[in-house]
Amino acid sequence: MHTTIIITFGLILLALVLFIGERLGFGRQALSYGFIGLWLALTVINGAVGMVTAHQPLREELAVGSLVFAVPVLALVCYLVLTKA
Repeated sequence: MHTTIIITFGLILLALVLFIGERLGFGRQALSYGFIGLWLALTVINGAVGMVTAHQPLREELAVGSLVFAVPVLALVCYLVLTKA
């Protein structure tokens, strides 16, 4: 359940970054790099917290963290491909 919540948070964060960033006049490339960097940092922090508080092994956190990171990034790629402007 926690993984689903974090992935949903990532998708909401992506939507906010794209919506607010485009309204402020940032280019898609800058928004993409910014979101990927921010999401990578948040995913690593989430994995570290999972290792410390829930005592999850590193191997499991890497597997789940890869999925958590990949889903919003794939959504970003789909958005960029489908809305070429």
